Amino acid sequence: MKRKQFLQFGAGAIAIFTLDRLGKDAVQAQDFTDFAKESRREKLCSRILAGRIDRIMGDGTTSEVQLLRLLMLNKAPLNLYGDLPNIYREEAAIEGINYDIAFCQMCLETGFLQFGGDVKPEQNNFGGIGAIGNGVRGDSFSDRRIGVRAQIQHLKAYATTKPLVQSLVDPRFSLVKRGTAPLLGQLTGRWAEDTNYDQKIMAILRRLYELSGFF
Repeated sequence: MKRKQFLQFGAGAIAIFTLDRLGKDAVQAQDFTDFAKESRREKLCSRILAGRIDRIMGDGTTSEVQLLRLLMLNKAPLNLYGDLPNIYREEAAIEGINYDIAFCQMCLETGFLQFGGDVKPEQNNFGGIGAIGNGVRGDSFSDRRIGVRAQIQHLKAYATTKPLVQSLVDPRFSLVKRGTAPLLGQLTGRWAEDTNYDQKIMAILRRLYELSGFF
């Protein structure tokens, strides 16, 4: 990896470098600072047993490297979006959103960052906010962090009536009836008309956990 690329992507570059060093076929690949894998597995198992795997408000479980691995195996352009897993972890943690769910929603909405639908890469709209089909491109955001923040805020609007921690950037926050979708399955018919919307996100989520060695 060139020094220029390393400086550009920061933490994301470190995680990508770690993936390269550990090998693409190592399902259990982790960065060298990740010593809490067992506790994360236990946390996830307890959440599954309690029936809370699909609860939008809560903690994420995966590491940055595990999120990057999901993208890599689905041919996402990591040279452009290597910093995205770290951004999701940071922004979701601030608002109390499960970043595993938010990240998997992004994977579905963007086609693993290949953007084959109405929304274009330059919009930084990772949640398809305002894209209602028939060529309607939806909202645009100044940079990728603000785009992620808008998606996180939109999820929080649906999941709870708690106030936002950060300043509002989601242009459609006020259009949501607060607290009507605390569970992933309740986004179907609200966030998207696709009757299988939640099931598609859940399939990606389960794949993420399988690749991370949690199942």
